[in-house]
Amino acid sequence: MATVTQSPTATNLPILPVLADERVVCHCLSVTAGDIRLAIEVGEIDSLRAVMSETRAGTGCTGCHSVIRRLLED
Repeated sequence: MATVTQSPTATNLPILPVLADERVVCHCLSVTAGDIRLAIEVGEIDSLRAVMSETRAGTGCTGCHSVIRRLLED
């Protein structure tokens, strides 16, 4: 019997729309997607903790952590 395996790059996640730069990601501190993208590009940031340190996004209620992680992956 053959075994079917899923490729490591394939996911069952929906394709999400690109967030506009002016879209507020962290509502607690009013940090936008553009603010986070700029911090990632300029500071060569590659972790949630580094984004939090640089922009303060995600340091309030932590509800935006999944969106910040998504921006890090883009």
